[in-house]
Amino acid sequence: MKRVHINNNHWNTLASIRHHMYEYLLVFSCDKVTEALLHNVKRYFEDNYGCAYAANLVPHLTLFKCTIHENKVDRIVQGFEKVARHIDPFEIGLTQFNKYEHGTFYVDLESNASDNVLELAKKLKDEVGAHVRQWAPGEYHFCDDPHFTIARNMTALQTERAVMDWLYREFLASFPVNEMKLLRRSLINGSRYETIAAIPLLGLPGGSYMQGSLF
Repeated sequence: MKRVHINNNHWNTLASIRHHMYEYLLVFSCDKVTEALLHNVKRYFEDNYGCAYAANLVPHLTLFKCTIHENKVDRIVQGFEKVARHIDPFEIGLTQFNKYEHGTFYVDLESNASDNVLELAKKLKDEVGAHVRQWAPGEYHFCDDPHFTIARNMTALQTERAVMDWLYREFLASFPVNEMKLLRRSLINGSRYETIAAIPLLGLPGGSYMQGSLF
């Protein structure tokens, strides 16, 4: 019988890398009043429809998501800061409930706010996208449909019940956004997100978004 040699150093290296890989989220948070309103709806979805991925999700709008080694993230943050220096704070207005086909219920943004978020996401992508593609191929996403998630991973029955009660109902709230927050969590099971940076929107003149200009 042929022997199979296992290189323990190889597996140790993989384990070490895994302990330094993190999932990063760049987000907009909402004000405390809107957060409480959204949380109440999330709790309703959990209590009445059995949605496990509802009340435990803190309300946020994801601008960017990436899984990457921690020694690469400082350069990404520098790119985010460069963009944010030339973005004016703005108002986010929420409008109504909607859903995606894959079992996610969410609250939609008013059109002007959605346009502002998409423009910001484009500038972030222009600034750091090439580097993210190199360091985290297939493990990143820039916002292309701004929303605040209510519940995700819903079953067909849960979605059907929620559609009858909530689809296209109004959710009128607004709040200013003047900073982005960078969150991270380890890939080790059970890890929770932690805030590692707050990036203010400064609205300074003279912004330039040439791809790769930072490095």
